[in-house]
Amino acid sequence: MKLTINTKQLSETPTVFLRRVGYTYIFDRKTGKESYVRRLTPNFYPRFHCYLFDQGGQITFNLHLDQRPTRYEGQRAHAGEYDSPLVQNEMDRIQAAFENQKNNNQTAGDSWEQIAEKKPRKKWWPF
Repeated sequence: MKLTINTKQLSETPTVFLRRVGYTYIFDRKTGKESYVRRLTPNFYPRFHCYLFDQGGQITFNLHLDQRPTRYEGQRAHAGEYDSPLVQNEMDRIQAAFENQKNNNQTAGDSWEQIAEKKPRKKWWPF
């Protein structure tokens, strides 16, 4: 399942964003690919597995669920789910975190002067 967003809408790097929503960076030495995982149990599998693709100002999150590792030596095929309800729920969770971050950034764009005007001043001297 894929989610594509504009790079300018993300206030932080995609790596930091994925860490904030619970993903960990991994590097596959066999394929040389970088990706991010979020475990569902204390074991290594099952896990959500997300690849990032940066293409001309847009970032694509490609998400699937790895049920188990490959069974045969030299094979890359695995028991993965790409469009299951679990993957859809996880993608909805990531998208909700993105929308929440985007909404917070719209209000956080005030300058220091605008923030000072909105905040009431405290009287430090009682007289």
